[in-house]
Amino acid sequence: MVYIFEGARNSGKTYLSNHISSKFNIPRFQFDFGNHFNLLGLESKDNREAHSFSMGKELMLMQLSKDLTKSLDHFIHDRGILTVLAWGLSENRISKDDVIKQIGYIKSKRLLDNCIIIYIEGHNPDQSDRNKDQWDYADRDNSEKEAFDFVISKFKEAELNKVYAFENGFNESSLANIETLFEHILFI
Repeated sequence: MVYIFEGARNSGKTYLSNHISSKFNIPRFQFDFGNHFNLLGLESKDNREAHSFSMGKELMLMQLSKDLTKSLDHFIHDRGILTVLAWGLSENRISKDDVIKQIGYIKSKRLLDNCIIIYIEGHNPDQSDRNKDQWDYADRDNSEKEAFDFVISKFKEAELNKVYAFENGFNESSLANIETLFEHILFI
C-alpha cells in the first residue's frame, strides 16, 4: 500500500509523514521535484509541459503501486496526485475540465487501488525557515487551498474515496491523532 501525504505548502505534511515513517517503520519517499523541475528548465505558470512532467511521475508511481502489490509492501510518499492536479490548476497549466478528465482516467485504470491519500490541513505558525523554493509566492494567497478543495471535491464526485482529511494543529496532540488515524488506515 502507498500512503500519499498531501496538503498545501506549510501544512506540515513532510513533518507528519516523517513522523509516521519513523513511528511505524515504513519507508518514505519524496521525489526531488523542485530540483528536477529547475534542471529541466521548466517554467511553472501556464505551462502544459510542466504538468505533463508532474503527471508522468504520478502515473508511474500509481501504476507501480497497482502492478507490484504482491512484492511491494507499504511505503509513504510525500506529495502525489492531488498536488499535481491542484498545482496544475492553480498555475494555469490545466483547466478544471482537464482535472475532471484526468481523474476519470485514473479511475478507469484503477491506478489508486493500492493507494491511500492523507490530506493534511493546517498552516505552520513558524515561518522562520520558509524560503524554500521558487514557489514561495504561493504562501501568500489562498489559491493553492482552493485548488486542492476543487480537486478533492472531484475525487469525491468520481467516488474515489481514497482521501482522509487530517487537521494539523502543530502540537503534540496532532502527532498522537495522526498516529491514531494511521493505525485505523493500516487495518482497512
